[in-house]
Amino acid sequence: MKARRFIALVGSVMVLAGFVSALAHHNTSARYDEDNPITLQGTVVRFRMVNPHMQVEFEVTDANGNSVLWVAESGPPSNKFRVGWRTDTLKPGDQITITGGPAVNGSPAMDMIMVVTPDGRELE
Repeated sequence: MKARRFIALVGSVMVLAGFVSALAHHNTSARYDEDNPITLQGTVVRFRMVNPHMQVEFEVTDANGNSVLWVAESGPPSNKFRVGWRTDTLKPGDQITITGGPAVNGSPAMDMIMVVTPDGRELE
């Protein structure tokens, strides 16, 4: 009987540890400043609808006239299909406006909130 309790306890600890690890991985507020979103205009370099996160790489011209490559990531493609995203939604060369929470470490990355496509559609 004691062995069963011990096994149950160890199993519970392992499940809890896995849950905490998964939660930490998906906690975007640790990597992105979601309370202070920014909006950028840029040119799509690459668009990828792949698991585990959809990504848009786009070039932005900074205040000094330099081209900076930004990366915006979002949730899994399966969630994005439900709200209108498709594999051909964005193409290299497309001019977009993108809003998201910037990376807290200052790198040119963001957690995507919304994109305005070249035809004016707003996609979350």
